[in-house]
Amino acid sequence: MTLSGTSLADRNAALRAELRKARATTQAESIPSSPPPAPLVSYGFRRQTSSPQPSNDTAATARLRQDFAKAQQDRADLQSQVESLRKEIEAATLQSKSDQKKILTLSASNTQLATKLKDRGEELRGKAKLLVNVQDENATLNLQLNVAEDQAKQLKKENQELVDRWMARMGKEADMMNEQGKFQ
Repeated sequence: MTLSGTSLADRNAALRAELRKARATTQAESIPSSPPPAPLVSYGFRRQTSSPQPSNDTAATARLRQDFAKAQQDRADLQSQVESLRKEIEAATLQSKSDQKKILTLSASNTQLATKLKDRGEELRGKAKLLVNVQDENATLNLQLNVAEDQAKQLKKENQELVDRWMARMGKEADMMNEQGKFQ
């Protein structure tokens, strides 16, 4: 059975009050209502009266002693609990300090990693933007290449037509010269 410090003090005070009450009761019982008889004198010797032993006092005192012993035992138990709790608190305080150091270290590491992650994210966004720019430029160059190829085909076709017309004209001129040379 464990008691708090306040209830132990209340119990101790109640036991002391009971002890005082029991002592007052036993003293009131032991004091006679009439004055004590005068000592008898015979042959020059005085006779002394002995005080009676109250029987109620021993039972109450024994009970109070038992209660007091129990209270002392409870007090000792509580004291040992207080000591063990104090040791646990000291251990918990040391553990708390150690944990706080770990928390600070991990917090700093977390901040560092968050900064690196943010930088990496910005770098990836920049690379993604560059990739989009390269893809746009590639698409533009492909369009320009297609247009240039179409123009090259067109020019080749026109060139072929020009060559064909020139060859036809030269062929006609050669034929005319050949015919003129026959008549001479």
